[in-house]
Amino acid sequence: MLLTPLLSHAQKVYTLDECVSLALEQNLEIGNSRYDQLLYDEQVKEVKRAALPKLGFGAEYDLYTQLPTTVIPSSAFSPGAEGYAAASFGTPHQSTYALQLEQVIFDPSLNVGIKAAQTINEMGEIQYVQTKENITFRVASTYYNAQVVAKQIEMLEDNSQSLDTLIASTRMMMQSGLVNTTDVDRLVINKSSLDNHTATLQADYIYLINSLKLLLNMDTDEGLTIEHQLNPDLSALSFQDAFHYENRSEVQLLNKQKEVLDLQEKQINSGYLPHLSAVASYGVMGYGDQSENYYEHYDFSYVGLKLNWMLFDGMVKSSQKTQKKIEMKQLNAQLEMTQRSIENERINALSKLKVHQREVANQKQSMELATNIYQNIQMQYSEGVVGVQEIIESENELTEAQTNYLNSWVRLQQAKLDLAKAEGHLLTHYN
Repeated sequence: MLLTPLLSHAQKVYTLDECVSLALEQNLEIGNSRYDQLLYDEQVKEVKRAALPKLGFGAEYDLYTQLPTTVIPSSAFSPGAEGYAAASFGTPHQSTYALQLEQVIFDPSLNVGIKAAQTINEMGEIQYVQTKENITFRVASTYYNAQVVAKQIEMLEDNSQSLDTLIASTRMMMQSGLVNTTDVDRLVINKSSLDNHTATLQADYIYLINSLKLLLNMDTDEGLTIEHQLNPDLSALSFQDAFHYENRSEVQLLNKQKEVLDLQEKQINSGYLPHLSAVASYGVMGYGDQSENYYEHYDFSYVGLKLNWMLFDGMVKSSQKTQKKIEMKQLNAQLEMTQRSIENERINALSKLKVHQREVANQKQSMELATNIYQNIQMQYSEGVVGVQEIIESENELTEAQTNYLNSWVRLQQAKLDLAKAEGHLLTHYN
């Protein structure tokens, strides 16, 4: 068989479920999406840590080449004196070293921000599931197409072998004068056309297998063999759970976006409230004068409260709230459109499923009839009842019937795949 050399180096035959499981473990897109999820986790931690105490250290050193001058009343030096006198205070060398501690006591925007970050993290989880669903869909679709091509190659190879036998017997008949050279040539031409078609399918099969390897993150030179036996089950998919829009990750994501918008509006409202923090500091101030050989340090410390309260922001927050309300209306409209689109997908998938179930049954019956006819024509040809033309026509009809059956089978599998996607059961059904 022409397909055998391509697959002989493979160590294992992979089922569809095994390919899906391998893709979910190794696919680079899924791995990259997982990194996004890790980033979201760290962002949640970042927001939460904003509520922890903040400890800082500050240092300052100043060398005054000319001390600043201060004007004070002359009476400070001489009681009863009038006017003002200029005086310089301090030393040329001055330094300050201090530890500063601040702890948030009341910050409503921070609490809302933590909830928003957690919700965004949940959105990341949904996006991760979306990526897995997309890869599962692509793996299953590629696998089914590769199965059909492999099966078609097998059937064409069987037909080609039958033609080889027929050509050999026809040449013997030609030597006996029962047929002429033209009959042999017509059979050879028909076989050549069949072999060319097989070679084209071989290239298609290699392309599909390489596409599958890419989805599974396998090396191109690594062997991958899939099942060639087609699943004969024509029954419709049945899920225990009733269909709900919330099963679809697209709907889940939009609902989470609505939650984030609601929290963002609350965060804007929290801007009208005061923010209160406790502060504390301990430090050392140093003064020195080289000309006097003088340098001394003096400790200082304090505790206190820091209040920030925006009483009027020029209506900025009011405009921000209006924007969020408009965005919420957009999301509601998008959610409604998404639900209608999902319902349309589901109805179409169910309709196609019923059509392709009947189609596969009919095409299978037609293929079996074409096989019987071809076998009978071969027998009649060997008995001299029919000519080469009938053999060629019968072989072409068989090839067409086989192709029609395989195409109908892959359309049925695609319809099942579309239904699983429409109802949000891809990961449960294909894994």
